[in-house]
Amino acid sequence: MFTSKIYKKSPVSIQNILLSTRALVRKKLRENNKCEQYTQELIAHEYDSEILGKYHDKTLHKTIKQARNTVEYYKSYDLNLKTFPFIDKLEVNSNKDKFLSSKKSGTVIKGATSGTTGAPLVIPQDMESVITEQAFINRGLAWAGFKEGDKRAWIRGDMIVPLEQKKAPFWRYSYFENMIMLSSFHMVPNNLQSYINAMAEFGVQVIQAYPSSIVTLAKYLEVNNEYYPGEIKSIVTSSESLTKEDKHLIETRFKCTVFDWYGLFERVAAIASCEHGRYHILTDYAHVELLPAGKAEDGRDRAEIVGTNFNNSFYPLIRYKTGDHVILSDEPNCPCGRVFPIVDSIEGRTGDYLIAEDGQKVHILNHIPKGVSGLLGAQFVQKEHMKIEVLVTCNNDFTTEQKLKLIDNTKERLGNKMDVTITIVDNLIRTKNGKMKQAICDL
Repeated sequence: MFTSKIYKKSPVSIQNILLSTRALVRKKLRENNKCEQYTQELIAHEYDSEILGKYHDKTLHKTIKQARNTVEYYKSYDLNLKTFPFIDKLEVNSNKDKFLSSKKSGTVIKGATSGTTGAPLVIPQDMESVITEQAFINRGLAWAGFKEGDKRAWIRGDMIVPLEQKKAPFWRYSYFENMIMLSSFHMVPNNLQSYINAMAEFGVQVIQAYPSSIVTLAKYLEVNNEYYPGEIKSIVTSSESLTKEDKHLIETRFKCTVFDWYGLFERVAAIASCEHGRYHILTDYAHVELLPAGKAEDGRDRAEIVGTNFNNSFYPLIRYKTGDHVILSDEPNCPCGRVFPIVDSIEGRTGDYLIAEDGQKVHILNHIPKGVSGLLGAQFVQKEHMKIEVLVTCNNDFTTEQKLKLIDNTKERLGNKMDVTITIVDNLIRTKNGKMKQAICDL
């Protein structure tokens, strides 16, 4: 909606109405009585290891049984999880239709993820999956102290304000959600005070943000030796890695606790931090295996996250290798009392960025490859201001039309004046430790 001509050309007041109406429709579809009941069920078993364990085992068995009976890819395996092979994004993309369940009911919703590799992966899901996901979001907000009616700020990857707009306000209002939505794409130094003022004047109580966006504001406050002028219950971050240093900076400058969330559109794992700062693997969300992956730089044990999704029976993924890693913890219990396993920290999803048209850092790059057919991987290289080279690995579906679409998507995020070129390569650039950066900015 945000990039449609109608929205972009409408006055601010109409944009607020369009945004609010969209939010109301989404809320009606997702947050119904079924969602509320499931949210309460999730909250009820997070302090009881016996109930949680039974719920996990029952759900895992149901997931495997349904997948074996309705999904072509899994029909040759028995009900023992260990007999299933590990899969990854490349395997799923190579066998897209074989992961579809034959047991389809109701509306099918398609979404896409690109992750750090830049290779789009389309994941269909039904409304049951959408409602279940909302229940986990609601519980996460409950951890953060959010109550119905609290005022929220949203600073994530939505193009809420047209990129070509150069003057405030860089925010719009979602009236039915009691939310101010601020653009992550206009956060140049001269604009940052207006962001802080807008949130304070609105009376924000909870902020939901990309780490890169809220860190930008926290650093601005630090440089000016200031603190956020209002009282905030909490800040909820997700979609990018959050370092301990940045978490401490945010909590210091905004005078509240940060609740960090790790999740994937594939629904194969979720990890959430609590009020005591510990990261909990949510074993009621998915079955997670931690594969040993050597040592971290400080000598602690690392493990790769491998997950089996519980809440997308229409497109089940079993033993899916995420490519993301955690640092293991020695703590058996958390002061919060919740009985989920603890990890020390999460690696991966570092906030790679590019310099956009007006000199602002843009970290939100995952949306650029979405909807582009034939892409196996995409990497953005910037060696000069106003110039972006997109390195791509692809197949025959990456036609001239798709190439132009990728260029348009890049300009939509970084500015129409940007000079964007596409280079097809055999392999993308990797770091010395073998990781593939989404963006390489040499400015």
